[in-house]
Amino acid sequence: MGRESNNYIRTIINVVLIILQLIIFGFIFIRIVDYAYQVYWVIQVIAVLVVLSIVYKRKITSFKISWIIFILTLPVLGILLYLIWGNKHLTKKNIEEWQKNNDNTINQLSQSRELYDSIENPGFIKEINLINHLTGLPVWKNTRSTYLKLGEIMHAEHLELINSAQKYVFIEYFIMAKGKMYDEMMAALIKKARAGVEVRILVDEMGSLGVLPRDFYKVCAENGIKSIPFNPLSRSLYKFISFRDHRKITIVDGNRAIVGGINIGDEYINAIVKHGHWKDMAVKLEGDAVNSLVAMYLNMWDNLSGQSSHLHDYSGESLNIETNDLVMPFGDGPMNQQNPAENMYMSLFANAKDYIYISTPYLILNSDMINCIQMAARAGVDVRIMTPGIADKAIVHRTTRSFYGDLLAEGVKIYEYTPGFLHGKVLVSDDEVCMIGSINMDYRSLTWNYESAAWISSPETVRDVKEDFFSIMDQCQEIEFSEWQNKSFFTHLGQAMLRIVAPLM
Repeated sequence: MGRESNNYIRTIINVVLIILQLIIFGFIFIRIVDYAYQVYWVIQVIAVLVVLSIVYKRKITSFKISWIIFILTLPVLGILLYLIWGNKHLTKKNIEEWQKNNDNTINQLSQSRELYDSIENPGFIKEINLINHLTGLPVWKNTRSTYLKLGEIMHAEHLELINSAQKYVFIEYFIMAKGKMYDEMMAALIKKARAGVEVRILVDEMGSLGVLPRDFYKVCAENGIKSIPFNPLSRSLYKFISFRDHRKITIVDGNRAIVGGINIGDEYINAIVKHGHWKDMAVKLEGDAVNSLVAMYLNMWDNLSGQSSHLHDYSGESLNIETNDLVMPFGDGPMNQQNPAENMYMSLFANAKDYIYISTPYLILNSDMINCIQMAARAGVDVRIMTPGIADKAIVHRTTRSFYGDLLAEGVKIYEYTPGFLHGKVLVSDDEVCMIGSINMDYRSLTWNYESAAWISSPETVRDVKEDFFSIMDQCQEIEFSEWQNKSFFTHLGQAMLRIVAPLM
């Protein structure tokens, strides 16, 4: 029996078990109706205890307030959803296993003291120290970065990268959907696997639910490709719904890689029209900095597979690229309780002197992030945020818009990309630094997801990102504060309600 058949059987069994749990819950609920008064007070006591536990936790204030309101308003539903969705069920064993995998991967990397001592920009030093402290990953030089400003460009570079592989190809994507982009990628990977190149694929089953070809695992197994599903449907609804591998990474031979916001799907290369023109971005890295992405990938693979990899077995040969550009790939995820992605965003806002421009598909902010953006604008920094003009999820788009008022009032400029859906997660600041990756400015990316990005100080790459941003702005409608103020009372009321539930999305 093949792996594909086992996956179907496992899925059927898990669905049956989940349905049985729901039936049992329904039966219990019917039985306790006769004791409604007593049950009411038991539920109230439990709700208060859950609320007190939320207050005690080290969480952002807006997250706490949203759950407290939800639980006190609808105790039964609120408590159940909080237990399933709102509370990270990370055991001591989970964290210990993750840290053990770090010992053979991320912890094998160390910061070059000579490189660190050569950095003179105080803002860079603060940002580098922050990410190194929170993730253990170092900053690198001798790395060439190439900005890929469209999915179509990324796809061409992606195929070229795979076709050049001599030793291995590591693939990790949130969405892999059947279609032209998928077919061409798989054809290249199969060709390489048959030629003896090691090929591994990590795919998030929640992100790819309903779009991943049904024979994916069978095709991989028949062609010598190793594949592991992240977040498969299991008896734990919590794990299936909450944790997601949102990264988009391809690594070849340990010295070349692509990282960014582009998934494997035809809308990302505009081969199909889904939400107007799809604008997305990534970056190709060549050189020493790819070692950090290799360590991140092996760490994830070992955590899912139970294997034990060693970073030195997959370190890439030097490409003899000599440049003083600084490149710092890093990752984030629920196992890291210190939220490096959110901290990096806030550090970039705090260090900005002249301008900071951001592209994000979702703008769902906590109070700390709002204050950080507002403080930059109050200090005279030119803050500009670009979001989609056409929504992929209507309620999320409305929630994004609900945050405009607080920012516009402080002089932040907001632009909506009118041709379609702006999916890129990119930042550029002061003609000095940019950040490109998979990290949305929302609660899910900054709290629940495994994410990846590259912090880059390269004159050429920063220039290319900035020029692309001005091109994007030329195709955007700027949102005026007066326009936002003149919206109806019911619109503002609806937005206020969305703000309350925003951390629950």
